[in-house]
Amino acid sequence: MKHLLTPLLGALTLSLSACQNELQPEFVRVQNGRFAGGGATPGYFVGANFWYGALLAAEGPECDRGRLCRELDRMKAAGIGNLRILVGSEGNTGVVSKVEPILQTAPGVYDDRALDGLDFLMSELGKRNMQAVLYLTNAWEWSGGYSQYLEWSGRGTYPVPGLAGWDTFMAYVRQFHEAEATDSCKILLENHIRHIVTRTNRYTGRPYREDPAIFSWQIANEPRAFSEENKERFFAWVARTAKLIKQLDPNHMVSTGSEGEMGCEGDIGLWRRIHALPEIDYANIHIWPYNWRWIRQENVGEDLAAACEKSTEYIRRHAEIARELGKPLVIEEFGYPRDAFSFEPGSPTTARDAYYRHIFEQIIRSAADGDILAGCNFWGWGGAARPAHLNWQAGDDYCGDPAQEEQGLNSVFDNDLTTLREITAANRTLALHARALAAAPGNGTPASQLRLLRQTAARNQLLFGQQDFPFYGCNWAYKPGCCDVKACCGDYPAVLGCDLGEIELGTGRNLDGVPFDTMRREIVRQHERGGLTTVSWHPRNPSTGGDAWDVSDPGTVRSILPGGPNHAEFLGWVDIAADFLNSLTTNDGTTVPVLFRPWHEHTRSWFWWGQRLCSEAEYEALWKMTVERMRDRGVCMLTVYSPNPCATQQEYLERYPGDAWVDILGLDAYHSGDAEAFASKLGTSLAIMERIAGEHRKPYAVSETGMEGIPHADWWTGVLMQGIGERRPAYVLVWRNALQTLKPGHFYAPFPGQVSEADFNRFHASPRTLFAADAVNAFNNK
Repeated sequence: MKHLLTPLLGALTLSLSACQNELQPEFVRVQNGRFAGGGATPGYFVGANFWYGALLAAEGPECDRGRLCRELDRMKAAGIGNLRILVGSEGNTGVVSKVEPILQTAPGVYDDRALDGLDFLMSELGKRNMQAVLYLTNAWEWSGGYSQYLEWSGRGTYPVPGLAGWDTFMAYVRQFHEAEATDSCKILLENHIRHIVTRTNRYTGRPYREDPAIFSWQIANEPRAFSEENKERFFAWVARTAKLIKQLDPNHMVSTGSEGEMGCEGDIGLWRRIHALPEIDYANIHIWPYNWRWIRQENVGEDLAAACEKSTEYIRRHAEIARELGKPLVIEEFGYPRDAFSFEPGSPTTARDAYYRHIFEQIIRSAADGDILAGCNFWGWGGAARPAHLNWQAGDDYCGDPAQEEQGLNSVFDNDLTTLREITAANRTLALHARALAAAPGNGTPASQLRLLRQTAARNQLLFGQQDFPFYGCNWAYKPGCCDVKACCGDYPAVLGCDLGEIELGTGRNLDGVPFDTMRREIVRQHERGGLTTVSWHPRNPSTGGDAWDVSDPGTVRSILPGGPNHAEFLGWVDIAADFLNSLTTNDGTTVPVLFRPWHEHTRSWFWWGQRLCSEAEYEALWKMTVERMRDRGVCMLTVYSPNPCATQQEYLERYPGDAWVDILGLDAYHSGDAEAFASKLGTSLAIMERIAGEHRKPYAVSETGMEGIPHADWWTGVLMQGIGERRPAYVLVWRNALQTLKPGHFYAPFPGQVSEADFNRFHASPRTLFAADAVNAFNNK
């Protein structure tokens, strides 16, 4: 009939994957609206602005190559592999707000120390399999840019906006595009582009045009026309410059560096035109809620919702055009101030974290669909910097804020732990989605399982599962090959449910008496027969020593969070659980992935992590702490979020930790009482979940259900499937069949002779249901 996986299919998938890796081009390209090839930057990413990277490596007073390498390592650990970097500064030293050291001190005159710094940076990126977007000049004064080339071409000394005012500066700098293409100010910049793009790295001996550590060349940081009258000359300049770069280096992509509509004199049509150029490979936008006056300095937190709403709309308008052009879109600059507009490293970032999470979720949802919104680069990486002054002074640490801005305004420092946690989680989830887009559906990896669940739901099918089915049944226990479900219909369930409760005690058995050695063996068997395993965890109460249902201490969750008296002990429990999950390996050493479902049924209050036992913030912190620890320990898993039945979308998402932390949406809903009322309530909850799943681009499931004792002869087709209706959960799992001599009447699947057996066989025969031996045809006949 229908089979989930076979060893042959798994081997074929691995073989094809290996061939595809061998055939990947060395440089990133755009294929079908997505980034492809080049191993350093995945198709979807959260990167950083690290504009001062080359300056930090340039020999001189500010040089700190040790710090540079540590910063790269810290970013790499957070999954940050795409860095947006300034090639170098232009002009005189000692200019207020200009970053130093200077790369080009006069037209065509270069400080070799600065070039050496750029070379060193690129060699270190290559060692770490990281990539740079290198912008070749700047529309703003803080590195020279437009204004410096104007000064060199005889327009007089350029005015520093911090001294002369912005109106004076803008009047001066608009001359760059009032000039014709052959004007000396533009020719001087073209000469600079030739000098850099054709350079050979002294550390690697490799020409820049052959360096895979370059993601793209970028024409300028935030290039603008600076007036309505300049728009046509601006367009012509972008076209001419992009063509020049492509002629010099056909291997790498070229990007504009544009802010979007906001940087095109409010003309989104102009933004479209410059990104429609064949030499421009992908589209850029920047988003600055504070600079654009979407938020107020005194209301950073209160204005967050408005900032998110306006950002979403700004992204949407540009994404529609990028989709029409068939080019990826990258939000390569965005920032948000700290709480209370503080500049102090390590000070609270509650609003910033929420804003970052909002931007990341736009990328995550795009990645789940294989859409064109491909990445973002937050502004900016401050790392180990500790600003000595509000305004940068020579000798101060470089951080993410350029010299003309308050130091610490938008920087992410290495002690901004909550922000770094969100960045790391987002990159891990984006990598999973990128792998899932290329994976064949199956059970071999988390990515292939995610693809399997998505495709199952898309086909209006569902996988059937049961808790503990290979361990015991109503009239037997621990007999290899036995299964009540199989005794009825001839198939094993496609999904096995297991629980790790009391693994933390080290007794060798879980809370239902299942030996963990037996559990390990049966999970591997379930994997080898093509099925999936979902793992819940009902740990003992770490505060009282009671079981998971002990709700006598309302401070238990708080006690295990960082700073709590039980924090260290609880992390040890998580490590024990992680060690068990990491021990799930086949004879050939393959790790069996699981669907990890912690802290479920939390919207009621019968567990110590329940609704009345902890605040929303504490629950989210518990979830993130647990999942982060599991991920850090290398557990091969997807995560499942499983609240109780809900009446509204808001109720379902009340404690949702975010798209970077949850892979599958679940629902625990049991039938007790009136059948029609249960079916109606289940249908309402699933309708809400389906809307949420569509918005968040996630598969969803009935992660626990059933009716104890199944007294209804037609429960499977007449109650359960009536409740599901035309909704599309990817799987449905019913609870366990307890040994009847120990717990009479406690069973949720039929056994031979049980009143619902015949209806269950009709349920099994339905084309909508998939069992462990049931899906080979479904997923091979595409």
